[in-house]
Amino acid sequence: MNPRKTVFKVISEPLEIHGIANTYQDKMARVVRALEAVDMTPPENFIFKFPHELSGGQRQRIAVARALVLEPTFIVADEPVSMIDVSMRVGILNLLQELRNKLCITILLITHDLAVARYMSDRIAVMYLGRIVEIAPAEELIQEPKHPYTMALVSAVPRVGMSKAERIKLNGGVPSPIDIPLGCRFRSRCPYAEPICQSADPSLRETKPNHLVACHVA
Repeated sequence: MNPRKTVFKVISEPLEIHGIANTYQDKMARVVRALEAVDMTPPENFIFKFPHELSGGQRQRIAVARALVLEPTFIVADEPVSMIDVSMRVGILNLLQELRNKLCITILLITHDLAVARYMSDRIAVMYLGRIVEIAPAEELIQEPKHPYTMALVSAVPRVGMSKAERIKLNGGVPSPIDIPLGCRFRSRCPYAEPICQSADPSLRETKPNHLVACHVA
């Protein structure tokens, strides 16, 4: 957030960019509705404050309000809780879920945190070096991962009573993203790699209903 701009200016900026709500009154009404939608109430307590006068959680809610002010049907949320305190994360995630259901918004959540993805998502797509390697319903992907990379990610999440033997350790280095090798881009680290993995890049295929995997051996 621009430290020199008030909450009103931050949230109303998308309206100006898209040529929506040309009058001050219309902008004010839309900004107030956006603040109320993210539980920043009463709006008059926040609308003319500057970022340094807000907590981390409040600033994150302002970012959500800025996205909502255009009344979208689709939102890309890139690491929406990575920069706030752990104690505040659940509140923001619950807010996003509430808005999704209440306003019928589709949210594409981008995160490195499997726990966040599991909590928020209906379906999860796992990517490796810019390519989707597995797509499945969220709980099914966590409980029954098919791609070796997904298996390693799931095994890296600490669980009560988990032994070291259950952790899948990946050897080898990550290939350069600007010089992708031939064949499967995960093969240099995959414990199940076969000769075909060196020459053929696997495409997504359905291993069971609604569960797609890009792997020759899955």
